[in-house]
Amino acid sequence: MVFSKNVISDILASDALKDATFALMDIDEERLRVAGAMAESVNATRGAAATIETTPDRRAAIDGADYVINTIGVGGFAATKTDFDVPEKFGVRQVIADTLGIGGIFRSLRSIPVVLDMCRDIEELAPNAQLLTYTNPMATHVLAITRATKVNVIGLCHGIRYTRGRMILLATLAEMDPAEARDIVSSWEPTEEGRTRFTQIHHRCAHEPHPEIETLAAGINHMAAFLVFRRNGEDLYPLLDKAYDNPAIRQLEEVRLDLYKRFGYFFTETSGHISEYLPWFLHSDDEIARLRLRPRAYIGTCERLEEAFQEYKRKVERGEPFIAPDEPVSIEYASRIINAMETGEPYELNGNVHNQGGRLISNLPGDCCVEVRCVADAGGIRPNWSGELPPQCAALMRTNINVQDLVVRAILDRRRDHVYHAAMLDPNTAATLTLPEIYELVDAMIEAHGELIPTCLR
Repeated sequence: MVFSKNVISDILASDALKDATFALMDIDEERLRVAGAMAESVNATRGAAATIETTPDRRAAIDGADYVINTIGVGGFAATKTDFDVPEKFGVRQVIADTLGIGGIFRSLRSIPVVLDMCRDIEELAPNAQLLTYTNPMATHVLAITRATKVNVIGLCHGIRYTRGRMILLATLAEMDPAEARDIVSSWEPTEEGRTRFTQIHHRCAHEPHPEIETLAAGINHMAAFLVFRRNGEDLYPLLDKAYDNPAIRQLEEVRLDLYKRFGYFFTETSGHISEYLPWFLHSDDEIARLRLRPRAYIGTCERLEEAFQEYKRKVERGEPFIAPDEPVSIEYASRIINAMETGEPYELNGNVHNQGGRLISNLPGDCCVEVRCVADAGGIRPNWSGELPPQCAALMRTNINVQDLVVRAILDRRRDHVYHAAMLDPNTAATLTLPEIYELVDAMIEAHGELIPTCLR
C-alpha cells in the first residue's frame, strides 16, 4: 500500500504519464478495494486523467502491460514474524530479516516461486514489458528471474540514495565544533517549526540535491561500497574519520563507521541492516549493547505499516485525500524510469541487475546480481561498467553472494540440501550455531512456514 501510493503519485506528477492506465492486483479483496480508492484519490488530486483498474486476476493485470511493478510480500506479517520467532528460539537474532540471514533465506523460498510464476505470465502476455521489482530479497529475486526467464528486470532500492544522505549528514556534523555536534545529536527539544536542529539538518542532507557532492557506489544490494565521496573534487572521506572519532556522531552509525575504519569504504544499507549480513555483531550481547543494535526492529515497522493501512481505510471511508496538491515526488526510482523510457529524457539511477559474466563488476561472480549505476531512456535500461572493486570489499560481498547463489539453486534445482548449505554459509547464522543446530533450525523453519514453502523443499 505505501509503495503503491508513492509510486502512483510520482507517476501522475509527470506530464507525460498523466493518462496512464494502472491495473492494480492483489489476492486480498479488502486491500485491493482500498488500493483502488487510494489510486482514484491520488489521480484526482494530481489533476490527472489516469484509468484505474482493479482485479484479483494477475494474468488480467499483466496482459498487455508496458511496465510491471512488483511489491508483493508472500505470507504477509505472519510469515515475517515466523522469520524472527523460530530463529530466536535457537539464539539467532536478526534486525530486519528480509535480505540475508535465515529470515532472508526463507523469504526467498516463499516469494521467488510466486515471482517466477508472475514472470511466466509476463513472458506470455507482455513479453516486452519492463519489470520493476521492489520486493526483497532483491538480489535473489533478480538472480532467479535472470536465470529462469527472459523477462527484462531491474531491482529498485533506495538504499544508495539514503546512504548518500547519511554520509552527507555525518560529514556535515564532523565539520562542526565537536561540542556543537554533540549538542545537536543529543538535543531533541522542538524548535518553533516543530523540528529539532538535528532533524532539520538531517532532512536537508537527505533530501536536497547537493550537486557539489559527487558519489559513486557499486557492489550488491544492501552492501554497496561508496567508491567516491567528493565535494567539488575534494575527498570527503577524511570527514568520516572525524565522525568516527567523535562518539556523539559515531553513535548515529556505529556499525557502518566501524566497517569504514576497517575496510576503508562506507557501505549501504543501515547499521542495523548490514549487521545481519556479517558474523561479528548479533551473536554477542556485548556487541549488541555497544553498537546500539535493535534485534526484531522490523516487527515494529510492520506494525506501523499495518496501522498505516488502517488509516488508509479510514481515509477512504471519510473521503479524505491521500496526498497534498503540491505533494513532492518521492525518492523512488520507478516513475523516473518510466518517464525516461516514455519520453527519451535520460535518467541515471542505481539499479540491481545481472553481472553479465563479470562485465559490470569484474571481481564479483559473473552469475550474480550487482547494484551499479544505470541509465534509463527510450532504449531501455543500460547498466554501466563499474570495473574492479577494492579486493577487501569484493571479498566481503562474496560471503553474501554465496548464500544468494545457493538459495536460488535450491529453488530452481528443487534441492532441499542447498537450503542447508545456504544456512551453513550464512555469516550471522554460522557465527551463532553449530552445524547440527543449523540443520535443526532449517527443519523447524520449513515446518513453521508449511505450505508457503514449495512442495519440493518440504
